[in-house]
Amino acid sequence: MTDFILAIILLILALGGVVVRKTYFYIPARELKRQAANQDRNAVQLYRAVAFGNSLRGLLWLYIGLTSAGSLVLMARVLPVWAGLLIVGPLLWITFSLLPATRSTKVGTWLTMIVTPTIAWTLNYLHPLLSRGADVVERRYTAPAHTKLFELNDLLELIERQQDQSDNRLSAQELEIVKRALSFDDYKVRDVLTPRKQVKTVLADDTVGPILIDELHKSHQSFVLVREKAAKGKGVIVGTLEYNKLDLKSTGKVQDVMNHTLYYAHENDSLREAFQAFFATNSPMFVVVNSFEEYVGIITVKAMLHQLLGNVFDEDFDQYDDLGAVAARHPSGQKKLKKSADHADQDPVKTEDEVVE
Repeated sequence: MTDFILAIILLILALGGVVVRKTYFYIPARELKRQAANQDRNAVQLYRAVAFGNSLRGLLWLYIGLTSAGSLVLMARVLPVWAGLLIVGPLLWITFSLLPATRSTKVGTWLTMIVTPTIAWTLNYLHPLLSRGADVVERRYTAPAHTKLFELNDLLELIERQQDQSDNRLSAQELEIVKRALSFDDYKVRDVLTPRKQVKTVLADDTVGPILIDELHKSHQSFVLVREKAAKGKGVIVGTLEYNKLDLKSTGKVQDVMNHTLYYAHENDSLREAFQAFFATNSPMFVVVNSFEEYVGIITVKAMLHQLLGNVFDEDFDQYDDLGAVAARHPSGQKKLKKSADHADQDPVKTEDEVVE
């Protein structure tokens, strides 16, 4: 009877070891370290042991193995083989299959918090020995951790799951940017171009003045195409006109202020190829043509960036030519700069050669 009671006690201790091991490694060590750095009470306590890495794994597996083996030996001494199998079989399944696959519980965390000081104290002394043995086992017999990712769709599905994860700290915008970046090569120029019928055009001999500038402003287009003078407004495209470079003082003809250099992109080019064209020409806009050299629309770098990054251009601020306005966007930086300047006026600055008052 004593052997049976001891066998049950050892089995319970083995189950406790499995629960403790699951609690320690339920959260990745790097995340537990972040939580500990943020003074999370549970994380600070748990990381005392998790910081030992493979030594902790080796100690827990040694403990679980010894208690499990002792329980089986004692049960075999007091029970028939069939009875032992009926008891041990389900318990082994619970211990090594079911428990590790379940979520971490409050009871498990409480138990782990209690035993952590003892485990950390033990590892302080056994770490050199356990780490060598655990490292050898991991290097020779443990399969490398698999990411479970095989192709791009697997990564996209992972991002979708990340959005619904309760402890996710990635913003919706950050996840959207990652998804867009991964899918960027799936898009062609034709997918993001401004169609020909929506593009504002002007004639080369049109007069630049308030009326034309107002028309361009109402079109909400940064670039318009310039055609040569022809009947019914048709003609060959001879240049581009950038609205942002015009003001109320602009005068003359369109042909005097337009950009005469044209750059082209094919509607079947990938956005990656279109970006390559931008880096090669530094042109923010391209005339899009098809295989018959027909003009079908325009594409801008802004449109490509919008496809890549999403809605990151919603901010109304546009005073980038105003030094004071740009500096005022981050007033805390001004305060820090002023504080540093005041401190510099009071304290000497040590250089490699001397101390300058």
